[in-house]
Amino acid sequence: MDAPLTQKSILVTGASSGIGRAVCRELARQGASVILLARNEQGMRETMSAMPEDQCLPLVVDLHDLAALPACLEEAREWRGHIDGCVYCAGIGGRARLRDTSPGFMAERMLVNCFAFVETVRGLVRLKKKEQSLRVAAISSFAALGRDKYFVAYAASKAALEAAAKTLAVELLPRNVALNIIRPAFVNTPMISGPADPLGDFAARLEESGYQPMGLIEPEEVACMAAYLMGDAAAHISGSTFSINAGAAC
Repeated sequence: MDAPLTQKSILVTGASSGIGRAVCRELARQGASVILLARNEQGMRETMSAMPEDQCLPLVVDLHDLAALPACLEEAREWRGHIDGCVYCAGIGGRARLRDTSPGFMAERMLVNCFAFVETVRGLVRLKKKEQSLRVAAISSFAALGRDKYFVAYAASKAALEAAAKTLAVELLPRNVALNIIRPAFVNTPMISGPADPLGDFAARLEESGYQPMGLIEPEEVACMAAYLMGDAAAHISGSTFSINAGAAC
């Protein structure tokens, strides 16, 4: 019996670490051909070390440069002749006090966390035939709900991502595109548990505050939800938000 995602070709942005890495590996485990997009080539190679080589296409692209995206997507489509899904995991985090939240700091997060998502979807829709189905999952964050200090730029960019995704889900439904949002609470990735943060150990504060009673979420849990949304079992789901809350209040 074939694995659930056999014959599907799925694009994953942010494929070099964290949630993106876990998503790539889970999709491959379920039989998909995986197109890995990231600017960190070494990181992508590490992701691929746990994946069958013939199921991987790594493409180096920096989502700060939206002009480079169309050619990259064209190359991705040519690999298997079709792209059936996209999991948008690329994102820039970073906490900052208001005094340090400059327009440039805001703009970079909006560019990668939201604008590049819209441009990715736009490019994928241009490349496909109307009757061909496309499934998209956008990785958001509980930060979009505005529940924690110092996340102004990140929270705003994720809230914008969610608004864009929901609006696109309505617009693109006649084009046979299903688009959903995964909104995890804080996940055990380098963004949260990485190098020392001058604003304090955020992971430790989460544990002390009881914000997430079930603790940090592992990336693999998010990956399983993303894989589900790429599969035929989710064929009648679009415009929905799936929270992985670790016990945090919605």
